[in-house]
Amino acid sequence: MTERGRESMWKDTAGIDLHKARELAGRLEVRGKAADEIEARSAFLGLLDIKAGERVLDVGCGSGVVTRAIAARVGATGRVVGLDPSAGLLAVAREIADASDVGPRIEFHAGNAQRLPFPDASFDAAIAVTVLAHMHEGAAAIPELIRVVRPGGRVGVFDFDADMTILTHPDREMTRRIVAAAADATAVDGWLARRLPALLAGSGLSDVRVRGFFPLDSDPNGFHVGLADRCAQAALSSEAITADECRRWLDEFRAELARGPVVAGRLHVFTWGRKPR
Repeated sequence: MTERGRESMWKDTAGIDLHKARELAGRLEVRGKAADEIEARSAFLGLLDIKAGERVLDVGCGSGVVTRAIAARVGATGRVVGLDPSAGLLAVAREIADASDVGPRIEFHAGNAQRLPFPDASFDAAIAVTVLAHMHEGAAAIPELIRVVRPGGRVGVFDFDADMTILTHPDREMTRRIVAAAADATAVDGWLARRLPALLAGSGLSDVRVRGFFPLDSDPNGFHVGLADRCAQAALSSEAITADECRRWLDEFRAELARGPVVAGRLHVFTWGRKPR
């Protein structure tokens, strides 16, 4: 078996330069502005019950899309800490936050999700959004998320299921081959989301709940429509398809785009619970 996640652009961002960080941040910002993403983000932050005045940790914050949304909820008396291993992404996140009206409520720190640089019970809530599936042994971050929240605090994980990717395309067999190959190539653990309820409950959280989200995209320049190219290239690199098959499949997808709106998206799962008092 070849290494899962070998084509992931997110699995090792600690050493990327500022140019690469801006490229990756641009992808995150495009995704974050999509209508379905805005609605999903509002919903899962509501489920985590983030309130004014709270101190919240956003692990794997990237460009700070979720961090800024949390900052809007905690208000002027609250505080948000965005943590990421990439100094470059943190620099871009700081620039974007400073240009917003919530910047003063946000701190950014470099760090590893599996060894959080914070004392026990430092936060009212902690969240990781589309992060753990890209990490080697990402589930090991869950006990750390729990450790740093206070008794009675909340922990949530929002992540994608890589096999549950849909793209409008006339060739079902080839699309299934491409999605399956890309699921293994672009995520270190593309099935983590399926295990999240058991992982959170097994780590000691109570009242563990789960909610599914399926953000969709029809914008030719949108993040999820862009999955077609990324999936096809990952399948080609994995030798699951030939160069001719890759070219033909992408040509057919682009023809679908030209004919009218397509549907592109991926299942995401939000699992959350409460630390016992």
